[in-house]
Amino acid sequence: MGNSVPLKQLLQKEGIVVAPGCHDALGAKVIESVGFEAVYMTGNGTSASAIGKPDLGFLTMTEMVSRARGIVSAVISDADTGYGNRNNVVRTVQEYEASGVSAIHLEDQVTPKKCGAMSGIELISIEEHVDKIKAAIRARKDENFLIIGRSDARGTKGLAEAIERGKAYANAGADLILIEMLESVDEMKEVARKIDAPYVDNP
Repeated sequence: MGNSVPLKQLLQKEGIVVAPGCHDALGAKVIESVGFEAVYMTGNGTSASAIGKPDLGFLTMTEMVSRARGIVSAVISDADTGYGNRNNVVRTVQEYEASGVSAIHLEDQVTPKKCGAMSGIELISIEEHVDKIKAAIRARKDENFLIIGRSDARGTKGLAEAIERGKAYANAGADLILIEMLESVDEMKEVARKIDAPYVDNP
């Protein structure tokens, strides 16, 4: 997808940007060939295709960035928790931005993380994730490289907590917000209504 319009430009258009999930360059080319303008490089799919294991934090940042380099441009990439604390987040942003992708999401789970659909997920504090988001924003060189603040609180702490976290991440400067594992269209609408930031949904 090397000739695609950068994601930030796509988000200025009216309507919804649909970014089908993929895990490699060939998948991205197929997605592009049928008319989609963006793709989402999924952590679970990449882990399954690369090593045949679920998304439990087995892949390193460098392995994920290597896959991302083959896709690039209007690509949203799973960057897990930033692979550690805020210092790790800084390097994560630098590496993904250098790879050419348009955006990454950063999850508010403890490290090592789990796929958002799994049980037993543990979260870091709102304050710690806000700090990581702010570090990510300071680390990027190009404002067209977007930071998505993701929360996995819906399945563990409920919708109200997830929305509270989403608001905090938006206030910290995240360009978009992703609340994982919403359970209905009404919940999607509530999140979009209550959080003052562009919203990413992962149905």
